[in-house]
Amino acid sequence: MPLLWNISLRKGFPFVTDQPPQDTIGNHTRRPMRPGKALAVSLLLPCLLYGSVVLLAGDRLFVFSKTPPGRESRAALAIRDDVIPFFKWGTLLFTRQYLRKHYAESWYFTQASKGDCREEFASALKQALENYPAVDLYLLAHTNHYIRWVKDLPEELRSRIRFVYNTGCHNEPQGKDWLALGADAYIGHPGVSESPFFYFFLLRHWLHGATLEEALALGNDGMHLKFRQLEWTTFGRFQAEALMKESRASVVGDVGLRLGDTAP
Repeated sequence: MPLLWNISLRKGFPFVTDQPPQDTIGNHTRRPMRPGKALAVSLLLPCLLYGSVVLLAGDRLFVFSKTPPGRESRAALAIRDDVIPFFKWGTLLFTRQYLRKHYAESWYFTQASKGDCREEFASALKQALENYPAVDLYLLAHTNHYIRWVKDLPEELRSRIRFVYNTGCHNEPQGKDWLALGADAYIGHPGVSESPFFYFFLLRHWLHGATLEEALALGNDGMHLKFRQLEWTTFGRFQAEALMKESRASVVGDVGLRLGDTAP
């Protein structure tokens, strides 16, 4: 076993000893944590933190859930618009892990400016549509017109777009246009929405097997609960019903669609 070297100072000069390093506080000596215990703590702590966040948000834990069948037959693309770094980081951290787990292939784009990533997004989408019978799109941006990036693709490819979720304010009316391009279903918000509250619930339940109709209801209910809590904690400064009027999501197209419907 190799020696553990400890560099110390005595009378201004360094010396070397083969004694294991120790931290001394007062009259007490603190020994380093054993590797096995340190590993257990490092693995357990993130799980506990994640569980606490989910439970605090008012949702269930999917501890023993399995990926719905047909993973090899589906792909996904997500794009985040140019916002402050914290929002970019949070959206990436939450979304990418789920897409990687539940889709055979996924692409995640973060814009640095308006119009950024257009060529990369269009190229990746074309590649996905050529290789997978079902492709889902997550448009995680303020009011947007990403649909313009898609309309020039061949009709036979666009027909493989399965589900489109759009967080953008006032983007609910785009639903009929996405269906006309070939998408099977679309979810959007009507006004100046607080869509992140909804997205948290939608993504988790949709990817764990709920139909779009079920995930929509759970997302709207969970969002409403958060708004009511916000109204209570701010003594009415924020009005839950007013927020819901602007934010309540709706679906058009195949409301019975499930993530695993592409299973061969």
